Amino acid sequence: MQATIDATALKPFTKALTCIARYGDELTLHATSQDLALSATNSSKSAYARFKYDRTFFQKYALDQQAEDEEVTGQLLVKSLLSILRHRAVDKTVEKCELSIVDGGSGEDDEQDSLESKLVVVLHCKHGVIKTHRLLLSTPNSLMAPGAPDASTESFLTVGPRAIKDMVEHFPMARGNKSDSQLIWNFGENEVEVKTLESSIDSKGKSQLATELTISAEEFDVYNLYAAPTVIAFHLGEFNATIAFTEAISVTMDLRFTDPAAPLFIDVESDGLQALFVISTSQVHNAGNTAPQVILKNKKKRPREEDRWKSGCNLGHTSSQETHEGRPADAVHKWR
Repeated sequence: MQATIDATALKPFTKALTCIARYGDELTLHATSQDLALSATNSSKSAYARFKYDRTFFQKYALDQQAEDEEVTGQLLVKSLLSILRHRAVDKTVEKCELSIVDGGSGEDDEQDSLESKLVVVLHCKHGVIKTHRLLLSTPNSLMAPGAPDASTESFLTVGPRAIKDMVEHFPMARGNKSDSQLIWNFGENEVEVKTLESSIDSKGKSQLATELTISAEEFDVYNLYAAPTVIAFHLGEFNATIAFTEAISVTMDLRFTDPAAPLFIDVESDGLQALFVISTSQVHNAGNTAPQVILKNKKKRPREEDRWKSGCNLGHTSSQETHEGRPADAVHKWR
């Protein structure tokens, strides 16, 4: 496989790798004649991310002739690739980046011929400088492909990165590598209640700050629930990484979910890119939800963020007590 990324596309490509690194340590590459997919699964198998780049995303893209009707796969540590592309000199000097997967023993790598497959990264810099990096590839353990939720009972929401970021920033991440805050989301017909799901005492015996937030459904670009209320809970770590990526490339997020025990699916699309994120959810006991009422109707929602940007609306940071429309977002903080 050979793929060439120009300087303009290299920055969002690196942002995608940064997001993947928050999902898992091992980066799996899966190349076909039509697209290149980058994916990762966390160690507990509770979160999955996949970025699928169409061949049109690249300046040049091709598989080897003998593999044109097949596929090429490999796995490596995502940090090893990030350390090359996220170097401080890349943004200022690199004009294009060439990625190629070289099979072991093929003889295609003139510098080093071995039986190990490699990902060769060639950076073409200003003044004719060329930097070449070779990263060893291993055989992927498995290519995880999460099943899609049942469309007949699926709730579908669309929200912009600024709106969702303003919601979750009320809930700071817990400190420590092993700590990951979990939020309970109660999706009602006209509003969403979000609150922390934490024990009243942390590992050091200290009280924890509990936060509850009420948001109008109007904050979502699309808000179509199959049943209300629907209550789900999930961790913030990977979710925040997804928000950061969508904010970096200025696109909306499509959220899909069914029952509280089923995973949360997040779809993100951009030019030449289709990204899928899957985050496991937890069933919340004693959530106080009533028997669901089936809702199969479209609601009129606020304009998408990009439309509001074009119309000259102020999309700057709002205070912690206001939403984008100036309506109160009732955030309540209390010690447990």
